[in-house]
Amino acid sequence: MTQNIGLMLTRNEEDVIDEVMAANKKYFDKIMVLDGSDDRTEEIVRSYDCVKYFLKDKEIIDRLPNRKFEDGARQFLLEKAQEMYPVEGWFTLLHGDEVWHDDPNWVANEAEKARAEKVNWYVMNFFLHPSDKERDLGAIKSVQERVLWYCPGYLEIRQFRNKPGIYYDLGQRNNTLPHGIGWQIYKHFPVYKHYPYRSVSQMMKKKEQHQKSGFSVSYEKLQSADDCFVPILPNYKQARRFDGSFHEFQLNKQGSLLSRWLRGHKFITW
Repeated sequence: MTQNIGLMLTRNEEDVIDEVMAANKKYFDKIMVLDGSDDRTEEIVRSYDCVKYFLKDKEIIDRLPNRKFEDGARQFLLEKAQEMYPVEGWFTLLHGDEVWHDDPNWVANEAEKARAEKVNWYVMNFFLHPSDKERDLGAIKSVQERVLWYCPGYLEIRQFRNKPGIYYDLGQRNNTLPHGIGWQIYKHFPVYKHYPYRSVSQMMKKKEQHQKSGFSVSYEKLQSADDCFVPILPNYKQARRFDGSFHEFQLNKQGSLLSRWLRGHKFITW
């Protein structure tokens, strides 16, 4: 089995992080965490034995350009992981509001066999749909059972080979790939589930938190509870109710490399 180390960023995900970590521990026995939370996220994450290193953003913020928590901050986790473990295997990038649909260990093994150095993943963004107003959402603890509507999103490098010399620029943003990774890319695009919009209370709380920190503008247009329920996510042209399969996005249903690349970079309508 190819070694697969998780590099995880978290920020105020106490309502979902236990479910996310329970899913992650099935795939990773080594997770390095960089946390920017001021809620119970840290307490919950630290309770998992698979977490081998935990770092708070306030411990490194003075070393970051413009003192912002961008992609380049992953360098602190990358350095520590390569210090603690042999430089071999793969890294997988994790976040506190995501659950894997495809097995990241299986994908890393297949990519290793193919001599690839990186893997693009499809993100499926889940949200609250107007039809959810008729459901008793508060009674459903699991976010995967509560939030059922999604929009197929973009492609992003979420796995790469662990080897000497790779690094992130500390000011790096909107780019999850470190420097030093080769051009060879795995031929398939596995899928993960993203849950940024989980409940009315969570979304309104996020808006308040982000207004104070300037961390994100994702929730700025929310004025009332009704604004949390939308027929489709902004800037997307399609929405589906999850039925257990992502259909043509599934690994065994994907077409040619060109058609899959276009699907990840253009909006299509079913």
